[in-house]
Amino acid sequence: MAMDETLPAPATTPAPVPLDAGAMAGDVFPLHPRVRSLWRWQHALIALPFSLPPTFIAIASDTWLLLPAVALGALLLVRLLDAWRERYVKSFRCVLLPDGLLVRRGVWWRSETFVPRARIQHTDVDEGPVARHFGIATLKVFTAGSRVSELEVEGLARDDAVALRDRVLGRGGKDGV
Repeated sequence: MAMDETLPAPATTPAPVPLDAGAMAGDVFPLHPRVRSLWRWQHALIALPFSLPPTFIAIASDTWLLLPAVALGALLLVRLLDAWRERYVKSFRCVLLPDGLLVRRGVWWRSETFVPRARIQHTDVDEGPVARHFGIATLKVFTAGSRVSELEVEGLARDDAVALRDRVLGRGGKDGV
């Protein structure tokens, strides 16, 4: 009797699969390509209040030498926000799995949130006037029975947000779920 016939094959455990768009067994919903432009406008509006008071002080006190420093500070703030924006876009994953919704994001503080379909109560698709101009929407998923009662997925294309909402709620979709 050969030794091969009596011994069962060794059990192998598969290596963990990295969490990226290609490895997920679900539908991936990316950020809208124009979300960078929307966030650039929003970040410029954030930087504006920080640069206006020093500018008025420099003009009122007749110290024009402060203006280049104010401009440099505002430029550095915008650059910092640009770097954050690019890293956030790279870290973002929104995947609809057969059993729920997985959202992974963050630059400095990273989060991974999974909402089972059974806990989803209702959803909203929100668009502000500027976001609507860019074709961008926010999907809000409201849950029950957990510490996270609301999950916001910002920066999706409007059509993707509506499709994701319908698929999460089981209102049709590509596989009839």
